Amino acid sequence: MKKLQWWFRIVGAFYLLLALMNLWGVFNPQSFAGMITFPFPTGVGALQAFIDAWAAFAFEMLGIGTFLLWASRDPLKHISVVWFAVWLEFTHGVLDDAYLIWRGYDTMGYLVFIVIHLIIIVTGVMFARQAQAQKAQA
Repeated sequence: MKKLQWWFRIVGAFYLLLALMNLWGVFNPQSFAGMITFPFPTGVGALQAFIDAWAAFAFEMLGIGTFLLWASRDPLKHISVVWFAVWLEFTHGVLDDAYLIWRGYDTMGYLVFIVIHLIIIVTGVMFARQAQAQKAQA
């Protein structure tokens, strides 16, 4: 069960780090603008629309991260959160990153994130199953 508790903490902290980095860009558009390369022509309006839409992603990461840290206090009670996080990692992580690669965005950067998402998925499933088995034995 300790592995699952640490999974919640590490993944939660990772999400908070993503949230802080992305919120910095949302509230400081000029710093964000220099980091983003679009596979199509853009202007100031397109960049602002992108940043406005990206804000939802940043606040979502903040919500997920804080909830995972809260759930780490009693991992067995909140084990269903693992399955939810794993599903989000697959749909919002792996599938979305693959879509962005297909659309022409930075292949290497998104491949790195796909690997991170897959590590989170595999370890989450593995630790949740181990914790459930320990609970059944007790």
